[in-house]
Amino acid sequence: MQNELYEQYLQLLAEIEGVITQLNEVEKRKIDAVHKDDLLAVDECIRQEQAISLTMRSLESRRRKQLTELGLSEVKLSGLAAAFPADLRQQAAVAAERLQNAYHDYNSISAAVRNALERGLREIDRMMQPPQPVQPPEALRAAAQAAQTGGLKSAPKLEGNAAKPGGEDNTQPRKKLDFGA
Repeated sequence: MQNELYEQYLQLLAEIEGVITQLNEVEKRKIDAVHKDDLLAVDECIRQEQAISLTMRSLESRRRKQLTELGLSEVKLSGLAAAFPADLRQQAAVAAERLQNAYHDYNSISAAVRNALERGLREIDRMMQPPQPVQPPEALRAAAQAAQTGGLKSAPKLEGNAAKPGGEDNTQPRKKLDFGA
């Protein structure tokens, strides 16, 4: 009877690994959709992730219950094989390793998806920002600064303070013309 509980737990671990593998496939499709700017596909992937998440919650609840029944609630996955009966240790080690690998793959893929989504959001944020004023090239800025400080005698001032032809001073703002509009 006791070996049967251990075997059921190994089957549950295989089921969890299958669901994580399924989640990895969804994540791969999602990153592909992000790179293609396919929002409908990204949305579909998110819906699939939510459904898988519910399945994972159920499996996790069953896993905790079975661990308690086996008296292994404090045993980590990495130490699972040592806590199993001798005739099932090899199967337990393989099941634990496969599950750990699937979870590691999930973490890697999910980090890549998160980075791609964040990059896309930053691009959208940049597009939503008002345009920044264009800075003049460095040489032009330097010439303007030198002219203002008197460093270049021949460079005209860029503020429009130069005298008008005929000797009029151009330091006062001009009135706007009204054409009756």
